[in-house]
Amino acid sequence: MFGKKDSLLGLDIGSHSIKLVQLNTTSTPPRLMNIGLSQMAGEAFVEGRVNRSELVGRSIQQLANHLKIKEKAAASSISGYEVMIKKIDMPSMTEEELGTRMQGELGQYIPYNIDEVDVDYQILDLSKDRPNFMEVLLVAAKKESVSEYASIVRGGGLEPVVVDVDFFALSNAFEAAYGINNEDSIALLDIGASKAIMNIVLRGVPIFTRGISIGGAQITERIRDQFDLSHEEAERVKLGESSLKLSPAELEDIFVSTVRKWLAEFKRAVDFYYSNFPDHRIAKVYLSGGSCRIAGLDQAFRDHMNLDVEIFNPLKQVEYDDKVFDPDYIDYVGPQTAIAFGLALRKAN
Repeated sequence: MFGKKDSLLGLDIGSHSIKLVQLNTTSTPPRLMNIGLSQMAGEAFVEGRVNRSELVGRSIQQLANHLKIKEKAAASSISGYEVMIKKIDMPSMTEEELGTRMQGELGQYIPYNIDEVDVDYQILDLSKDRPNFMEVLLVAAKKESVSEYASIVRGGGLEPVVVDVDFFALSNAFEAAYGINNEDSIALLDIGASKAIMNIVLRGVPIFTRGISIGGAQITERIRDQFDLSHEEAERVKLGESSLKLSPAELEDIFVSTVRKWLAEFKRAVDFYYSNFPDHRIAKVYLSGGSCRIAGLDQAFRDHMNLDVEIFNPLKQVEYDDKVFDPDYIDYVGPQTAIAFGLALRKAN
């Protein structure tokens, strides 16, 4: 899961849309070669989980065909809900010695049957609190989930060379765009349609990850129920693309009350982080994902959390041909493609 390997297509499969990014990573900064988004069929996902894999595969194939993608090797990622990430202290040893020791001790760290998970680990640094110990980042993903996503990618006509974890794809995207902050902790919050992932990074290393049950679909559903609309029309209302004359006061109440719940959930996660890492205060929050574009959301986070907040657009840092890509489009879709961008940085074995 951690290795850097030749360029791949970055494929982010979300419950609302599919994002695909292709980069030339031989240049610095990376050069954008292709990018696109495609809305997912309504029945493809239910409650944020794949319901009809054939519809997801068809959406991938249609997007790749529309973009005239010739490359087949792809990197995709599984959700944080399906992954266990844990930082552990181990006596200092070589990587070879660690591999041998892990084989015998994984059972005490992973709450699953060892035969049912794929495991990866990486030595981070020497332990700050325990002499002669080192910090190791341990990741376990259920084989069933990895296999399911690989099968979906194949169903879309692509070859799943890497199945990563969305937390790491997000932090890789940030590192490529901003570099490593060697001083402060920063919080990356990617808000999608049915879930958000939070990744708190210190000196380039994810030290706290959390899936949060918030997302833009909550607003869509409330608009649908409030005004008795179809899902598609409610989505257009949310995006400001509908011609329907609806009560501005009622719409504002839906947005404000839903965002308040998001802020409460985010604060709860941050408070839990502080209870575990009281010495590493968050210096800044970076928002990404399709739902981060809600008008005033970044200001609401600033006011509620008393933190510096910025919309994270990794595409601001890449090179591209402005005769091929409209700069306004790149600016608009950039925050939605943060995870796909991070996946496109991966390399093949």
